[in-house]
Amino acid sequence: MNIWYLHGFRSSAKSPKVNAMQKAFPNCNVQGISYTPHSPVVAEEILINEYEKLIGKDDDLIVVGTSLGGFWARWLASELPIKSLMINPSLHPDRTLETGEFKVYGEFDEIIKVTTKDLQDFNHYKVTSEPYGQCEVVLAMDDEVLDSEKTAKELEGIYPIHRFQTGSHRFTEFERVFPIIEQMIGK
Repeated sequence: MNIWYLHGFRSSAKSPKVNAMQKAFPNCNVQGISYTPHSPVVAEEILINEYEKLIGKDDDLIVVGTSLGGFWARWLASELPIKSLMINPSLHPDRTLETGEFKVYGEFDEIIKVTTKDLQDFNHYKVTSEPYGQCEVVLAMDDEVLDSEKTAKELEGIYPIHRFQTGSHRFTEFERVFPIIEQMIGK
């Protein structure tokens, strides 16, 4: 079983969440995927290329994505026979992201540039049909960046939703999602 972690905007594939999942699921191939979540055309190319490397090997895949990574986890599940877990997903980055230059969180000295074209391109990747794979949603109801009630209303009846009263946007105490991932591995 492969588990990918898709980081959100201003984060990286070296997220501590990857290390936590590697320790929690030692029998799985857990990896953080290095991609550009804010640049849809480039993100699609990287994610599809990474998936094609799995085909013919152990191609069972669970994609765990936080925020903008949740957007991409949902899109991948609509395109490929995979499972995804969206944590505080950014469903409409074309509306919630801003254009400009932004610094990556942590010790990285990297600048992210978001253009108007990037925001427009997100419209080509919004999921408009039932997912091909299995998807579940985790929401921290105290998300300070995205409106979790609005997200819940939009996804209600489409995917199972797991609500947590606390966790904030970056979903602290990440290990709380491990039982959900464990169930997804078993299905």
